[in-house]
Amino acid sequence: MTYRTHILLGCALSCLSSWGHAATVTLVDPATLSGTAVVDFEDLNLGLGATVNYDGEFESGTVQFSAGFVGQTIGVSGFFDTVSGSPSGPLALFDDAANQNILAVDGGDGNFGNTSIAGLGPLGFPTANAIGEGVISVLFDFDQSEFGFDLIGGDGGTATLQFFGRDGSLLTEITTNPLFGTLMLGFATDDTSKSIAGVTILNSDPGGVGVDNVRSDVRGVIGPPPVGPRPEIVPLPAGILLLGSGLLALGAARRESRRRAR
Repeated sequence: MTYRTHILLGCALSCLSSWGHAATVTLVDPATLSGTAVVDFEDLNLGLGATVNYDGEFESGTVQFSAGFVGQTIGVSGFFDTVSGSPSGPLALFDDAANQNILAVDGGDGNFGNTSIAGLGPLGFPTANAIGEGVISVLFDFDQSEFGFDLIGGDGGTATLQFFGRDGSLLTEITTNPLFGTLMLGFATDDTSKSIAGVTILNSDPGGVGVDNVRSDVRGVIGPPPVGPRPEIVPLPAGILLLGSGLLALGAARRESRRRAR
């Protein structure tokens, strides 16, 4: 399994399921996203060409990352993670087993913007075929109306995104099909409400995928999220129903792991 360097090829996207809730999340043109809160993972301060294995939850750009949400169960399908069950509320992250959580990779050429992350699959780091096959979950301090990111290294497979409310309820599930190269993806609530508290990203791509440049519209705070009411959430009326060089970096990391294993 390897990353292939297809660059900015199109993909057909279809929404597999939507659940009645305060809002439905829809696929949008990423160029239409107005949010300025961006996580590029450069604040992780990786050395040139370095990889860092995060066995536990970590913060980058005021956003929290780990494998899953409390209440979910992470399973296995071949080389890939699966997720079952429903998150409990309020939404909180939990970590996968050691060496099966999240890997951060730096491109190594000294240029700004080289760091990206990948979920680690059941084979576990440093096995090359684990990189990019694991689940990634994203938890925001405050609820969002927009979400975008660069999905790196697609090789003809699919990725599934699950969007959750703060109480753990599923807002929408969207699957991309197929994936090629680096894709800039954008999503937004259909009623512009700030309803997205967390996102789970799964994939079944033959080479696995990475994530970079996570975008949203409400910036969080550094350190532990605030406790108590979240002022960004506006109650609905009672009558309403509730591309980047990381591609090369992740590919290089996998090739190097496989070379050393020979």
